Amino acid sequence: MLKLTDINKKYGNLEVLNFSEWKIQTGIHWLKGGNGTGKSTLFRIISGQIPFKGEVELNGVSLKKEPIKFRSKTSFAEAEPQYPLFITGNELVEFYIEARKAERKEAEELAHYFEMDSFLKNKIGSYSSGMLKKLSLVCAFIGNLDLYMLDEPLITIDVASTDKLYKLIQEKVLQGKGILLSSHQEVSTDKLRLDTVFQIIDKQIVQI
Repeated sequence: MLKLTDINKKYGNLEVLNFSEWKIQTGIHWLKGGNGTGKSTLFRIISGQIPFKGEVELNGVSLKKEPIKFRSKTSFAEAEPQYPLFITGNELVEFYIEARKAERKEAEELAHYFEMDSFLKNKIGSYSSGMLKKLSLVCAFIGNLDLYMLDEPLITIDVASTDKLYKLIQEKVLQGKGILLSSHQEVSTDKLRLDTVFQIIDKQIVQI
């Protein structure tokens, strides 16, 4: 499903990632490890946000050769989402609906699911960190995508929202989707069946 080949990423003289191949199929995959290990960099590479050396393919579609088609099938929720503070939650959700050609009803159901519907009329600048995180999760799951990348999805949200996220992830996997999680917090294996667990060690992705 997802294949990365000959990946090399540097920030100036600092090399962060350097590996020959990494592949995952559909299912739930957890990339664990502390801050500064390269997890967010890896997600930004896959989502096409930063330049890199190498190749990324999703279901045979190359990020570098067909960037628009590739991005149309992926979703990336940042660890610390940053949105324009002067727009409302509704305006952001509307942007995702249009960009992903999604049904408005689906977005409304997601907002209700995460108990955000009554806050969407407010400007994002008024949101707490927990509300901001839940808004990012609502946007992440809008549309029919093949791969969902959730960077530190468990931070700043309460236990009830975490349980809802776990259930939503399980639903997506039953639909044949791929879920890639990064977290330095422990993922509850009682509530979420992980297919693989990885860690970045010495710039390489290692299955553990």
